[in-house]
Amino acid sequence: MGMNIFGFKRKKEYTAEDILEQLDRCANDFTFPMLDNGYIYPVHSKLSAYRDGNRWALIIEVIGFNYRSGGHNGISNCLHTYGNCIDTKPGTDNANFLYITDSSSDHPTFDDEYEESLNPKSKTMILRKNEIAINHNRKFYINKGIELEEDDKIFIWEFLRGLEPEHNKDFEATENEIRTRIPRDLPQIMELTEWNHPDCADSELPSRNETFQQIAKVLETGNTELYKPNVKPNNHWKNWPAGGTL
Repeated sequence: MGMNIFGFKRKKEYTAEDILEQLDRCANDFTFPMLDNGYIYPVHSKLSAYRDGNRWALIIEVIGFNYRSGGHNGISNCLHTYGNCIDTKPGTDNANFLYITDSSSDHPTFDDEYEESLNPKSKTMILRKNEIAINHNRKFYINKGIELEEDDKIFIWEFLRGLEPEHNKDFEATENEIRTRIPRDLPQIMELTEWNHPDCADSELPSRNETFQQIAKVLETGNTELYKPNVKPNNHWKNWPAGGTL
């Protein structure tokens, strides 16, 4: 509570309960990240929190491959945006998908027929307007703990997982992409690439999850020391094996 010019206590514009209520509502509406979404192979994720005395915003980025779209159209960073100062409905929609890859001029990146695996002829790919090398060495992926499903091909999600952590920053939204969705003058207070995420497919709500209980308190108070997780991070793709397997 702050004081106004007359000395009366001024009610805060939001509470941790308000934040959790919005996140729960979105979880019930399926617009809160479900890391084991049956249609999407997860690759990387990031959480960013912003606040001041009257406003709060939270953006959760989920980078993955949607096999129903295929090829570069299936690779995206989906931004889930929450807050009391955003111009859109809390959650996500088609406008919040960032498409950040494309084929180089030499060869199509992926197979022509199904667009679900690497084209053996492709040498490079465009990521964020930069040309990066494509690795076809199977040992490279195996050494990163990526189990290749087929003996004669490398699937897109396996290839993308091979790009992390070296290219995680390229996957993530730029500052401008973030600021087109939240106020440009709203200060950032927290940024995480590792956290314990609720199992939404098993009906776990954000309000019952330690991570988001603590983040809500950080947003309410501005005190980052209130984020002291006791549970291990689980947002890495290895912890969500059902993702993309529907």
